[in-house]
Amino acid sequence: MDVVLFNAPVTSRNLHARLSPPLGLAYIAGGLVEAGYRVSALDFNVSGLELRRVDMVMAHDKPAVIGISAMTETYGNALRIATRAKELNPDTVVVLGGAHPTILPREVMASVNVDYVVVGPGERSMVALVNVLLRSEGDLDQVPGLAYARRGQVVMNRPDVLRAPEDMPEPQRGIFPIELYEDKWNVLTATGSCPYRCPFCSAASLWQGRRRMRDPAHIVAEIRDLTATYGVSDVFFTDDIFTLNRRWVRELMDELGTLEHPVRWGCATRVDSVDRELLTLMADSGCSGIQFGVESGSQEVLDSVKGIEKEQVIDAVTISLELGIEPVCSFIMPFPEDTEQTLRETKLFIKELHSLGSGIFLSYMCPFPGTLYYEQAEELGVHILGRSWDEFDAKHVVMETRHLGAKRITEIMEDIASEVGMRRSVPLHHVAAEDATDRSLCVRTMVRQDAERAELAAAPIELISSSRVRQAPEL
Repeated sequence: MDVVLFNAPVTSRNLHARLSPPLGLAYIAGGLVEAGYRVSALDFNVSGLELRRVDMVMAHDKPAVIGISAMTETYGNALRIATRAKELNPDTVVVLGGAHPTILPREVMASVNVDYVVVGPGERSMVALVNVLLRSEGDLDQVPGLAYARRGQVVMNRPDVLRAPEDMPEPQRGIFPIELYEDKWNVLTATGSCPYRCPFCSAASLWQGRRRMRDPAHIVAEIRDLTATYGVSDVFFTDDIFTLNRRWVRELMDELGTLEHPVRWGCATRVDSVDRELLTLMADSGCSGIQFGVESGSQEVLDSVKGIEKEQVIDAVTISLELGIEPVCSFIMPFPEDTEQTLRETKLFIKELHSLGSGIFLSYMCPFPGTLYYEQAEELGVHILGRSWDEFDAKHVVMETRHLGAKRITEIMEDIASEVGMRRSVPLHHVAAEDATDRSLCVRTMVRQDAERAELAAAPIELISSSRVRQAPEL
């Protein structure tokens, strides 16, 4: 085998992490296949981290190169995979990519078992790197977004340009065991990131708000192919903020109307980028679920971190429900400026939205690398508790603020979960630390917030009430 791709898993197996196949790795595999390479893949979020499976892959496939995708929570497991691979064959080239290596490439390159880091999207970079390694085509300094060691120093190549989605390879979805995922079909609608610069989100540090929308005809052609090949009737559009470009949405809705076999679909967006006219158009085109990033129920906090009005949230939820679209509103706590009073307001607002019929996402604030809350923690009064990247999962307290300690934060989260009717999931067991707060609260749901995307756009969500919305993966 030329290349084996691994998706590093979360620290404890859960339904949330394994709802959908990793679409980003499927695109990377697509690029490698187009270039004529033999590729296989293994998603450890399906099986859990079983290093014996690394042994089996190394013995059977004998890969020349392995690529490992990691977010912050899964970075420790990515290193464990890399270490085992190197123990079995020191000549195997190990490449790390994903959100965490992209934001902290020099730290990742410091690992003795990592040969290269791909910063940013990997579709073109990985092919260029493998061409150098296996075919002696080109030079390392020509590989976009590559970090590597040269004479004891880390070299950082110029990042890759933001590619048009139409120029990307066809994703090799079948490289993963599709039948084992509950939510199988995710369709990319844009490259780049959300143009908003929320202080809890690291997306802006990757693309500085740049994005390129995919041609609606190209999107619908992919859906038509998925329908013909797999009988797909339900997809999720992968996008930080699906309704940012109103004209583009209209064009996509028109194209969806040409499908011989219409599909139901879901998306995620902001409440201030929808209205009744647009939501009606979306509902008529098959939209069945939508996720709104709300974050707080305090207008004071919203003015500081989000720039939306609570009335806009109520309107978006109410209209969605009237049109038959099932909404879910996501919240994070605590923000550095949160107090007992602002969290009481958030609790009341969550209860109000839930009583209207909205699903609820609720997560612990996690100061991911690349966010303002990580980079300026001391100035903001944020005390980061995590002793290992394994703990950066947004499922338990990893930060305190000048107003709220860990114990009180947990009590408030527990109280909200109880009043909204959320129940506990299986407790999480972290490698680095385990305590009374080390657990998640959730109910079974169709809602999906991909871990990698979540790291870039708030956090993985673990307090959930019923909904049909899903968020699909993208690397």
